[in-house]
Amino acid sequence: MSDLPYLHPILSSLESQEFEKSIFGGNESLEWKAMNRAGKAIADQALLDIQETLGARPLTSLLILVGKGHNGGDAIIATRHLLKQFPGAEAHLVFPFGLGHLRPLVQRSMDDLQVAGGSNLRYLSLRRGDAVSVKSQLDKWLSANSVDICLDGILGMQFRPPLRSPAKELIEVINQMETIACRIAVDVPSGIGDVSDKVVFKADFTYATGIAKAGLFFLNNRPAVGRIRYLDLGFFDGTSASESRYIISNDVLGFRRELRESQVHKKTFGHLFVVGGSATMPGAILMTVRAALKSGVGLVTAFVPESIVAEAATRIPEAMWVGMPQIPEQGGLALEGLGVVRELADRATGWALGPGMGKHPETGTLVEEILLLSNAPVLLDADALRPELVCKDWDDRSCVITPHVGEFNRLLGRPLNESVEETDVREFAGNHKCITLLKGSPTAIVQGGRVAYSCFGGPVLARGGSGDVLAGLIGGRISIPDSDYFASVLEGASWHGWAADRLARALGQTPVKATDVLSFL
Repeated sequence: MSDLPYLHPILSSLESQEFEKSIFGGNESLEWKAMNRAGKAIADQALLDIQETLGARPLTSLLILVGKGHNGGDAIIATRHLLKQFPGAEAHLVFPFGLGHLRPLVQRSMDDLQVAGGSNLRYLSLRRGDAVSVKSQLDKWLSANSVDICLDGILGMQFRPPLRSPAKELIEVINQMETIACRIAVDVPSGIGDVSDKVVFKADFTYATGIAKAGLFFLNNRPAVGRIRYLDLGFFDGTSASESRYIISNDVLGFRRELRESQVHKKTFGHLFVVGGSATMPGAILMTVRAALKSGVGLVTAFVPESIVAEAATRIPEAMWVGMPQIPEQGGLALEGLGVVRELADRATGWALGPGMGKHPETGTLVEEILLLSNAPVLLDADALRPELVCKDWDDRSCVITPHVGEFNRLLGRPLNESVEETDVREFAGNHKCITLLKGSPTAIVQGGRVAYSCFGGPVLARGGSGDVLAGLIGGRISIPDSDYFASVLEGASWHGWAADRLARALGQTPVKATDVLSFL
């Protein structure tokens, strides 16, 4: 059972069907209410995500792929809400299995759409045929040269291979269309399930409605799944989760809205010590410190090479900067600076070690000695992700590591570009008793026997410095006294990704830098 109410279980498609039976019990009224919540949530999320490509331009053309089941109903209801927001848009609805085979609630959603949509609706019931004939039917029917949003509601969690005609050909054609700005799969991309087909809808986003299905997290499915958005429909109340795999809901950010007690001071919220930087790489430590100052921690002290102290203190005066002896040839931290850290170490309530410190063996020895000075929680990132530092016995303290795939493989002694499975991360975190955060899309955070996926963020974070910002946020969160350390890591990772989503919607994915995220926290 999860003790964190914002962790909701990831279930297989079969488990999801059984769970829905248990909460709906075949009650059509309850199913209809849930379908309407799902459709509204899909439309609301789509209007956010489309901003990354359309900006503020209104929607003009929608392409809706409608199957017989409830995924199709969700997509139809979402279409009704989108047309309500943009009444001038055209909605083109494709029915690969025909209009005459819709389940009762899907037909009910169609009736509502027809009343609301009127002349803005176009329908195509596909004839069976090969991909060429399906493409010909679509080309003749689509009046717009481009499509703003394509919603895939053909098949859902009850899918079993093989994918049949003409849905198979429709998906093949849609996957090749270059005029679609944003492709969104409802619940799961058609063709993906507990067992997936070779042909699957290739989504930019997948909206997991109500329950996050396990197939979305299989490594081989990720290129087709795209970015996962979890749309919480209220199925879980924080007490029903008994799995070991979870998705993080938006409620993880609730700490941002909590009032702090009135009779407090800066030391109430902890003191983070950041150690890193070098004369040749001063930027990483500056980004980590900037992020830490936004994390909610009360105090931040940075131990950096003495040659960069003056400029760092000028640029970021809110932090305390301590100059350290440096190695002449690389400008990294020298071992002789250990005494400087030792004098202050008992003040630290948390540590963030590694950003920009370089790979010199002497600096590694310094960090290893620093780890012996305090039992406060520690985050190891970047150049501190070395086997001799990470692969220790962490039973007596809280340790967090934040590698990307290449850094994780380096810890295991494997080729840097080798694929990393969830089981690899679970095994590593269990063996070394450290919270392991594997950066990616999605980000996996593992402690002991449980893994939580943060699906916030996206390609806007694929740039130098993003990891340094993340390290500062998590380092600050784990330094706040009486924190639940696992929760603090989940908060920092989700907050970072959530702010990145807001950044991408405001400025796009391209003309931004890593520290721009800080303005959207």
